[in-house]
Amino acid sequence: MRQLLAAMLLSALTGQVATADVLQEIRERGLIRLGVRADAPPFSYHDDNGAPQGLAVALCQEVSRRIGNIGIEFVTVTAADRFKALAERRTDLHCGPASATLSRRDKLDFSLLYFVDGAAPASRPGVYEIIFERKKGTFGVLQGTTSEAVARDLIVRNDIDAKIIQYTSHIKGLGALADGNLDIYLGDQAILVFQTEAQGLSEKITVREDLLSFEPYALAMRRGESGLRLEVDRALSEIYDEGKIYDLIDVSLGDFPLPDGANAIYEIVALPK
Repeated sequence: MRQLLAAMLLSALTGQVATADVLQEIRERGLIRLGVRADAPPFSYHDDNGAPQGLAVALCQEVSRRIGNIGIEFVTVTAADRFKALAERRTDLHCGPASATLSRRDKLDFSLLYFVDGAAPASRPGVYEIIFERKKGTFGVLQGTTSEAVARDLIVRNDIDAKIIQYTSHIKGLGALADGNLDIYLGDQAILVFQTEAQGLSEKITVREDLLSFEPYALAMRRGESGLRLEVDRALSEIYDEGKIYDLIDVSLGDFPLPDGANAIYEIVALPK
């Protein structure tokens, strides 16, 4: 019996060692698999030619270059299945807007922060105030995001008789809002501002300036990947210290005004050698 238990324990430990260090696997295969979104500009999206773009994508590319002489495979994921793709080992690193929450740390590891945003409501002009006056309306959120919890809290705190509709993309959600099929749509502010401008909806939709949550963005990976996390954090620290982060921001975000918190994090979170 003791021998059997010892063999089982050894097998378990060996299995952990074999699967824990994805960094070694990445270097052996000479390839890192980056999970990217198609619909989350300016952080992770596909351009008109189908090529991945955005601040998170650019950071992942720069991080990959600093890890070593490895190739990159982009794997398109959605907000709903991005973490499942990590768990199923279809991706090694998620390169999109993902808030590093305590509940998510139960199953995932996160890098240093790379951006700070917050959920904001969007509505047609004047509708937001009307909903809170009549205490009834329809809210929309992107499926698989923290915005649903924000919407529910907003509804409960204001005693609103509301229905929440989940959408598979911001494009569909904002489209429903512009068409009058939705009263309020909640999402991370930077993404909503970019989406409304990209879709030509700026005159129909107003994204409010007040933030309803704190959303600290970080690159996500499977929990326990200490080797990969160290290399990612080392690369991000170098990128921040060198000031290269601002070059990447200029390309990805353009004239979008950075939130105060975003400007501060690059000096605060970078780790010394």
